[in-house]
Amino acid sequence: MFVDLRDFTRFAETAPAPELAFVLAEYRQLVSQTIFEHGGTVDKFIGDGVMAVFGQPRPMDDDADRAMACALDLVDALTDWKNHNALNGHPALDAGIGLHYGKVVGGVLDSGCHSEFTVIGDAVNVAQRLESLTKSLDAPLAISAALMTRLMTPVPPANWMAQKDVTLPGRRLPVDVWYLPRHAGGLSAAVTSPYKTGTIQTALQRSAFQSTGADASTG
Repeated sequence: MFVDLRDFTRFAETAPAPELAFVLAEYRQLVSQTIFEHGGTVDKFIGDGVMAVFGQPRPMDDDADRAMACALDLVDALTDWKNHNALNGHPALDAGIGLHYGKVVGGVLDSGCHSEFTVIGDAVNVAQRLESLTKSLDAPLAISAALMTRLMTPVPPANWMAQKDVTLPGRRLPVDVWYLPRHAGGLSAAVTSPYKTGTIQTALQRSAFQSTGADASTG
């Protein structure tokens, strides 16, 4: 999974340093908390981009389902965050999410003076390009058909659109893509219910703690 903010570079060009740091920290906290709630791992932060993986270091049968649930929760949570910022005089930034399923190579990449654990492979490249594709689709979320076919539960009800044989930059083989139009009236209320377990917060609960200023680490 890749998550990225739209127009963040333009915002950063003129934003005062304290506001820039505040917006980025709040966004990162919201995204990482949602990923952790669904059993994912934040691989790295790249400016306003977030790379996450599910099934590393130990793959599970429901990796695709948890990744899908996380992506849909993020669509709701980031929309709530944008609306909350708009009401409080902060920059209201859209976000794009790309999600793909496939095999990756995971491990520590040793570069001499700096080493890090990460995953590499075609699946990573496809997910990143799907996130970039959300810009031209004007969509908050783009998902490969490969992930859809791995779901153990029915595809969550939403305003899904499909495009076949989408060409991704730098990749020879096209992919089939499902995406959500950004201004199609939002997600169905039933989207997150098939996956809600334990203490995972719903988008409504997240909206409530954002509006009251509660610590995002509580739940």
